[in-house]
Amino acid sequence: MKIITKTSLLLLFTLLIIVGCKKDEDPAPVVVKDNSLIIAEATSAKYIIVSPTTGVIRAEVEPNVILINQVALGFQSTKAIVTSKEPGGSFVKVIYTCDRETGNNLVQITSEQDWDVMFVDVSQTGPQIVFSAQNVDILSDDNIHKINEDGTGYERLSSPDEIVDCFGISCKIWSAYDPAWSPNGSKIAFDCHLREVVENHPHNSISIMDADGGNKQVLYDVPVEETHYKDICWTQDGKFLIFLVTEGLDVKVKALNVNNKSIVDITNQLSVEGLHTENLWTSPNENKIIFNKYEPGGGDLYVIDFTVSDNDQFQIAGNYRMLASYQDNNLHFGNPDWQLWNGEE
Repeated sequence: MKIITKTSLLLLFTLLIIVGCKKDEDPAPVVVKDNSLIIAEATSAKYIIVSPTTGVIRAEVEPNVILINQVALGFQSTKAIVTSKEPGGSFVKVIYTCDRETGNNLVQITSEQDWDVMFVDVSQTGPQIVFSAQNVDILSDDNIHKINEDGTGYERLSSPDEIVDCFGISCKIWSAYDPAWSPNGSKIAFDCHLREVVENHPHNSISIMDADGGNKQVLYDVPVEETHYKDICWTQDGKFLIFLVTEGLDVKVKALNVNNKSIVDITNQLSVEGLHTENLWTSPNENKIIFNKYEPGGGDLYVIDFTVSDNDQFQIAGNYRMLASYQDNNLHFGNPDWQLWNGEE
């Protein structure tokens, strides 16, 4: 028979107090902060803001514009960037900015007298917009430009007949489209149509240049008649470019290693119910791709993960999953863009 002494009872009581104190001092569960946002076209004149973690629509916004051609989120997602025609003007598209979740404070920052804007992208490191546009007076002048979100600091980054090296062949730029900022803001990727200086043979390339337009370099090149690139975007580490490419009648999705120029075809992993990918973009802070399947009249938004190994090998991880449903919301999620956000309203 065990005898419980006063000393034993005191030790047991002390131990229970210590255990209780430790339980009270346990750290609270870590909540992962959602520090990015998705924007997408919803109807002809409306856009939506979507949570990338839940797919919940934070806002449906209809700014005072005639027709939305493209949307993007501004630096730190404070503003929405919209391309649209000027009211009562021509079919020329210009750039507007407005408050992200209300559409208020609409400001036009380019003019239809200068360019017909085709594509915009916003830097993750500062309030700078890079855009491709056609000169309204010189229809063959399709090139890339840069401007601040407040309309200041305009710079031209590419020019017709500019000479570049295309894998040992001297070529001149015919036109340049679809620019995309690198995550650190030092580079811009773009779709570049080239013609050989001597033979005049056409090429279609994916190229990069410095943020000031210098040091243009061709990364991937094929005959122009066979291909068209779209939705060129960077992975968060700046090591790969993801893009859509039309090869004849086929639409494919590929990942291009910026350093060694190797290509990975990820078309099948992003095909939904036998339908090809229509639009895509990458996360600014995770290894994720968002995309639409091709479905006229409305689109669901899908997301898929990928990995990049220590030796820079790209691979899709797992299967795609639906982030936001057209049928649930009666809104399509076209041409999505994904930008950093500081979490503040």
